[in-house]
Amino acid sequence: MTDEPLGQDRIEPVEESDPRLFALRESASRRLSRHLAVDLEADDIDAEERTFRGWVDAAGRALLDMQFRRSATETLLPLAYPLGLVGAVVAPVVLTVLIWHSSLVLGLLFAVFVAVPLALVLAAVVRLMLEFVLNTSLLVRRVDHITDLADDLFQVLSEVAEPVSQLSEDVRAVQFWRFRKRPARK
Repeated sequence: MTDEPLGQDRIEPVEESDPRLFALRESASRRLSRHLAVDLEADDIDAEERTFRGWVDAAGRALLDMQFRRSATETLLPLAYPLGLVGAVVAPVVLTVLIWHSSLVLGLLFAVFVAVPLALVLAAVVRLMLEFVLNTSLLVRRVDHITDLADDLFQVLSEVAEPVSQLSEDVRAVQFWRFRKRPARK
């Protein structure tokens, strides 16, 4: 500890031109502009995907993105769901036809009691799997957003830590904080 008095030159008032305040504003504006850009990009993608040609373009770009910078999940779900439904119907039909060739009665019983419920279950499984994939994609976006917020917060807090540390040293240097022993009472 030093016994030097608290100097006025060590206390720095926050001004509009303070780089710490500028960094905080910059990170907030960068974060806001990033989210606005994501929202605008999502609006652009929605407007683009309204047409079949736009959807084909978006799906082609997503599939040809070899560095995985663009998510293909939401773009390809409209294609994956009908294909999954077709598969859910075709599988029981094929099984019914195969059983029908061996026995007419077994084929008819299989079609009524097994094929229809099987098709419904397979369609439900396809829907649930695709919804799980979509929700996972949305969760990843939110986690990325939270990570960006945490990074910005860490940066701002690390910029604040140095002045707080300096202020703590200055408070310890002030003499009136030290108590002296009082003389014993008589």
